[in-house]
Amino acid sequence: MRKTLIRAAASCALALAGAGVANAAPGQGDWTGPYVGGTVGVAFNQTHFQLPGDTSDRLLQTGSNDTAFSGGGLIGYNYQLSTNAVIGVEGDITSGQSTAKVTDCAVPDGCFVDTHDSFTTYNRLKGGTTERARVRLGWAAGPNLFFVAAGYSAQQAKLDLIGDCFVGSATPMVFTFSRGKTVSGFNVGGGVERAIDRHWIARAEYIYDDFGNQTYAGDAAGEWNNRRISISDNTVRAALAYKF
Repeated sequence: MRKTLIRAAASCALALAGAGVANAAPGQGDWTGPYVGGTVGVAFNQTHFQLPGDTSDRLLQTGSNDTAFSGGGLIGYNYQLSTNAVIGVEGDITSGQSTAKVTDCAVPDGCFVDTHDSFTTYNRLKGGTTERARVRLGWAAGPNLFFVAAGYSAQQAKLDLIGDCFVGSATPMVFTFSRGKTVSGFNVGGGVERAIDRHWIARAEYIYDDFGNQTYAGDAAGEWNNRRISISDNTVRAALAYKF
């Protein structure tokens, strides 16, 4: 009888311990599992323009900075290796409408003048949706998870050019050129998550995206519509995720 009671008590204790782990918040019990969530943040864009092979024109400014709000969704999976170490994979898609603008002019006539062969070009690069695939490495401390992440980034970016060409008249001939492409690069970042309860997780993080030098080919080498553009983003964002 005594042995039966001991076995029953041990079984109850194990059941309660298992229930405690099952109901514990991530970081207090287990971060393992899939999750989905939404993000909102601010992206700081830096863009630099070059005119490869074009000796007839010069840029009035080579760089442009822009700030844009962003929002999107994410999906991922974490696996807790030990009491504290956590690894995971994550993908996200983020909307963004950053716009970079610079102006270049013909040499030696300059910009905004109606002299013969004066050519003024308005350059605009508009960023679109950004997609990321990342690997995460974290360290759990109580209800908090501190993590670093890195991976692959891709972004839609469209170049628009408007050229005003004066040929001895006050009314210019207008040339237009547009070209969109998917630019790709890498991302690195880090942040902290906090378990609100068993399922809900709040996050704050920083992400740096570098898309390197991108070539937008024009009509021919050295023409007015050839561009080499470097693009990078610094994003600060918050996220709320649901862990299954």
